[in-house]
Amino acid sequence: MTRKGKKLLDAGGSAYRLARSAIEDHGLTPDSHAALREALATLRSAMDWLEDSVEFEAAHELLDEAGRFSRTQAPEGCELNYDGSLYLQTCPVALAHNRVGFSPTIVVHEADCSICEASIDECNHVPGVVYDNVECARVIKRLDILDITLVGRPAQPNARIHEISYSPTELAEFLGKEFYPGISVMCDRCLSPCDGVATSFQDE
Repeated sequence: MTRKGKKLLDAGGSAYRLARSAIEDHGLTPDSHAALREALATLRSAMDWLEDSVEFEAAHELLDEAGRFSRTQAPEGCELNYDGSLYLQTCPVALAHNRVGFSPTIVVHEADCSICEASIDECNHVPGVVYDNVECARVIKRLDILDITLVGRPAQPNARIHEISYSPTELAEFLGKEFYPGISVMCDRCLSPCDGVATSFQDE
């Protein structure tokens, strides 16, 4: 996990620096904005894969830095999505600070090898091993989900919350009487110093 996390950290850091340089030199464009948002997602994934490693805090700090830059230079990307009934928080920076994930209990009935496409019971490829520059994985074809539990350390690092919804009633209580459903709502968390990550499930 740490090796993949380091690769994600390097890739996300490089993508962020390139996007930042482009924005600082030429102003915000649709392409540089998209590149910046993609860098945030990659850095969030790096945090997830580097959980409990010495590099975790480096990923955390870089994600916070990139979030601050995004909020000040590309604020339109920090607006909560409104689907007509709920406001949706999908920002990788905000969500990365809530260290909660999912642990499903599943029964796999059928799975194939991603390299040879044969049943995993009939091939000799090993999941996670790279063959001719392609990493082997199990492609699950049929399964039963028995249970899903919230945990702090999911076995699949990216099995994290990727969207949080807020009702207009919740936002009205927080934002006051000037709020009304449909009004633009900005996330300003990156404008304030980070007060750490939430680890409510850290012992799971």
